[in-house]
Amino acid sequence: MIDGRKILALLLFASISLPLGCNKKQREAPEPVPIAEPGPGATGQPATGMTAIRPKGNALISEAQVRDYVSSHPMPGALRTTDANIQSINFMTSQQLRSTLHSANLGLADDAPVCLVILNGKFEFPGPPGQTPTFSIGVEVFDARTGNLLQHGGLLHPPQMTPQ
Repeated sequence: MIDGRKILALLLFASISLPLGCNKKQREAPEPVPIAEPGPGATGQPATGMTAIRPKGNALISEAQVRDYVSSHPMPGALRTTDANIQSINFMTSQQLRSTLHSANLGLADDAPVCLVILNGKFEFPGPPGQTPTFSIGVEVFDARTGNLLQHGGLLHPPQMTPQ
């Protein structure tokens, strides 16, 4: 049977040594994780996105509507956006978008029309504690039928556009 003095000694030892063992601080930033291409046939959840542009009637959203929206709304999820300028507005299929951005399927049909907006500027996003990832290229992807914003974020390099 364990007597009270042994229990007290164990508790005292644990209360002193536990904080000492947890006091280590990381000296260097962690190594960045390389970006992996999605595997063949990779799919995400069907994207519905967030309400953004309202199409007129049954028509697809227009370049003018996209330009007005992007120019008047900050990049969602960005902590700070500076000197943002639209570099290009491209209408394409969901399949062409996957090829251009090297991304997983958004859950849309391959022939679903989407709109890819490429922006130049400075885009700062939340990251791990103490880090603020910053990108010079911003992207926004809209569903061309509903006008919903499906994807947004930053890229290290501009995407390579393929002729349509």
